[in-house]
Amino acid sequence: MKCNTSITQVTPYGACALIAQFYGFVSVAKLLKSNQIKVPFKWNLYKSEHVDLLYSIEQVKKDVLEYNLLDGVEVPEHHRNYSQSHQLKVCHECFKANSLHNNSWQNIPTTICIKHQTPLVNAFNLLSLEESDQSSKEDLYLFEKHLLSLEDSERYLFEIALMKFSESVFRPLDFITAKLKFSTVTVPFLRALFEDVYKLLCCDELSNVWEDLLLKHRRQLKWMGQLVTRFGINELQAQIESFNIKKGLTSSAEAKHILLKYHNAKIDTKLFTSKRRFDNGADLNQLSYQVDGLMLSNFLGIKKESLIYVVNNSTLPAVYLGCQAEKSFFDIEVIGSILAKSFAQNTHIETQEQFYKIEDIPKDIYNLFDLTVDELVDYAISGKIESQFKVNSSLRYVNYLLISESGIKEVLKNKWQSFKDMEHESVIKMLKLDSKTLLRLIDDNFLALTEDETLIDADSIRNFVSNHLVLNRSANFERSRDCEKRVTDCCKVEPVCLLYMNAYLTDFVLYKKEDLNECCLQKLESRFTYFGKPKLDLSKIVITYQTKPK
Repeated sequence: MKCNTSITQVTPYGACALIAQFYGFVSVAKLLKSNQIKVPFKWNLYKSEHVDLLYSIEQVKKDVLEYNLLDGVEVPEHHRNYSQSHQLKVCHECFKANSLHNNSWQNIPTTICIKHQTPLVNAFNLLSLEESDQSSKEDLYLFEKHLLSLEDSERYLFEIALMKFSESVFRPLDFITAKLKFSTVTVPFLRALFEDVYKLLCCDELSNVWEDLLLKHRRQLKWMGQLVTRFGINELQAQIESFNIKKGLTSSAEAKHILLKYHNAKIDTKLFTSKRRFDNGADLNQLSYQVDGLMLSNFLGIKKESLIYVVNNSTLPAVYLGCQAEKSFFDIEVIGSILAKSFAQNTHIETQEQFYKIEDIPKDIYNLFDLTVDELVDYAISGKIESQFKVNSSLRYVNYLLISESGIKEVLKNKWQSFKDMEHESVIKMLKLDSKTLLRLIDDNFLALTEDETLIDADSIRNFVSNHLVLNRSANFERSRDCEKRVTDCCKVEPVCLLYMNAYLTDFVLYKKEDLNECCLQKLESRFTYFGKPKLDLSKIVITYQTKPK
């Protein structure tokens, strides 16, 4: 192939190397040695668009056609969609014979040359490998012998599965799977890790051994429920069972030794894709008790947004708090100890008052009292109001954070007494009005403006709601005209204000409470007393932790 100056200027690594790297095999070392390519050789992988770009260069196109560079190229039967290693990997035998490099060797989990059945080696560059002497042939590991016994398609799938499962083996007792930078590791590291993983999979009792270690490691967290202590066990067992490997070659004792070796090994944080997990300066051996925000929100039975709120409110501490809960890290032991201070096991739950799942409370309640779900979660977890923490469901591994009806009312009362002067839009949202009706209430002195006339006075809002019964569809969940008819017939009184909010919905109707009978007040103030029915608990065995008395 012609490697003239014009080509090397356009493509600094040489057009011949660039095209051939994409299509499979290339002999570049001898070109380098003979100085036909003037620039240092670097191993870069290129996509089809890069080849198309080079092929548009007239000299390259001419060389390809003249020297039949792409003749006899075999397209792999299976497309390899996993990433490529950043380490140059070669077969010493192939290079010694004809200085060839097979692009498939750069696939991350590939550790052997199928043709020579020999392990690949890392090379700083191809020329240094040509000058080296590797007289003794290294033996293959057990997993590599297994790979050679498989068909091409099976070998590809096994490589991927083995690499994925290896992340579970490195730090095997952690809640968070160790995401490794496989593209940067060397062949010796990868082979040693894969061999240990293969030995584990050859243990007939691996699932039981691993499960026993996990439960023993998390035994002090048992009170937080099965969702916590058994987290990840079912998925782990499914992964183990997916491998079709001859069992019995590894004893239970040896499998336990391998797992503990990888759990207690000194951590090189450069190998991990997530560095934030190691930024807190804690003892690395304690990292197995760290969980991410998504796990913790599931453990507590609350939404991710509520979790971020309680952390920002200093109710729960985070090892690292990111913008997203799933990218944040928490110490589950610390979380457990904090909850233990707020909650005590309750063995007499059947005698207690009604409790509700927080998300089952209607949104109208939150709007009326300028309250958020996150605030209510914070009150419950901090133990400021009566609440429950349910764990150990036998049918669903879900923990629930609940709040008592008296606790809700206490919060609503405090919120109602503490809100400040409000903007018009906030009052419209609170009272379920439109702007026209709000202005009418101000003109008729039902509501008062502040001195600068920019806000609505908070006390006037409280007095208005305390002294009047407000009827409209949004406030009372039914047609106000029907309500008005019932009130008028029962109490023989006319409303003090009646407006059409629009032509299609309903009237806005206002009564003085002092003019109404008790029966009407109890039936119609549903907006202030309705909390919704709690969802059925399908659990047969539930341990309930009650907020500790102050």
